[in-house]
Amino acid sequence: MVGRKLATVILIWMIVVSAVQAQVIIQAQVLQRDLRLFFLSDFNFTGRGRATNEIFSVSIVNTAASPRICCLHMDFSKQEGGTPQLLASGTTNPFTLAAGQTIRITNVNLFSQAQQFSLDEYNIEESGEEVQAKILATGKLPSGVYRFTFVIRPCTGAGFTPSDTYIEFDLSNPTSLDLIGPGEPADRSLPGVTPALFPLFRWTSNIDRFKLTIAEKLADVHDSASPAEIIQDRIRFERIFVVDPARSGGVALDGAEYINGTHYLYPPAGAWPLEDGKIYYWRITGLAPSSGADAEFPSEIWSFRIDAGGKRSLEATIALGEMLTSLRPSVGAEPALFFRSGGELDGFTLTGRYWLNGRWITHEQLQAIMIKLSTGEYKLIESRVE
Repeated sequence: MVGRKLATVILIWMIVVSAVQAQVIIQAQVLQRDLRLFFLSDFNFTGRGRATNEIFSVSIVNTAASPRICCLHMDFSKQEGGTPQLLASGTTNPFTLAAGQTIRITNVNLFSQAQQFSLDEYNIEESGEEVQAKILATGKLPSGVYRFTFVIRPCTGAGFTPSDTYIEFDLSNPTSLDLIGPGEPADRSLPGVTPALFPLFRWTSNIDRFKLTIAEKLADVHDSASPAEIIQDRIRFERIFVVDPARSGGVALDGAEYINGTHYLYPPAGAWPLEDGKIYYWRITGLAPSSGADAEFPSEIWSFRIDAGGKRSLEATIALGEMLTSLRPSVGAEPALFFRSGGELDGFTLTGRYWLNGRWITHEQLQAIMIKLSTGEYKLIESRVE
């Protein structure tokens, strides 16, 4: 008799545990982890957006043996000194989740009208009005850490314990991008002058991915042509760079070249050689990950004229570019630093002749040495400037 009662108690306990475990569970996932910008079009924070790109997703699972009538609530907040500041909140209309059913909801569903799971009650808090004004003025959210908190809860019918989760985005809004040299802003009357056929392009920025564009100004270009027209006319060089000192000299999967910092010595191997007496226009475009394609932040357009005085031969320039490209992954410091203003080789002159271990060598012999250095057959033990 006692055993039967005990079995009954265990059976009742198992039924209760099963009922407690049979809940509606929610999970959230970030779909674009390298996102650094939120634009007005990404979500309907101001009531004017229309989301088109999936940024995050929410999965909801009904583990119960019967349907559940649910509502999804979302809080949108900004982290201020470790404390969340609620900016906006909203709740979907009730929807039925069948037994064992899993649904997936994205920001496109939540922030687009006429969607089954769009936020019906969506309110901007008083603390969010300042952020709203900035979004309308700039088209994007101010920098900061933003949190989306999701709660799935019962609306009507059979109840269940609410389940919640959250995701965060750290938005940096990269905007700083200034050119240093060579040359001067292209809207001035005369271009800057550089004595080098292999100029060092330098800039400063809080972005880490860039596109360098160099164009030649044609002799017959009309006087009223703008810098923007000229730089699109005859592009001699265009390449994407990623600032990553640890991988400097390597190439990313998408073809971008890793560089040590915001400077780049021209020319790399195989590039079009710049010519004495000609005028070139150049620009750096910052590339920052956003919900769609990379957002572009173009710099000013600068121009320069090369005045090498006829002292540097084209062959010497190409050879030096190849040498620096080969040595760049091997030497401890970026080779371009030797040639910048104030560097140990600032203002030097190339003769087009090469002296190695007490004898003159040819251009072809120098190339052979560089190839062996780049393949690892030769090892660079020490590098110094004399």
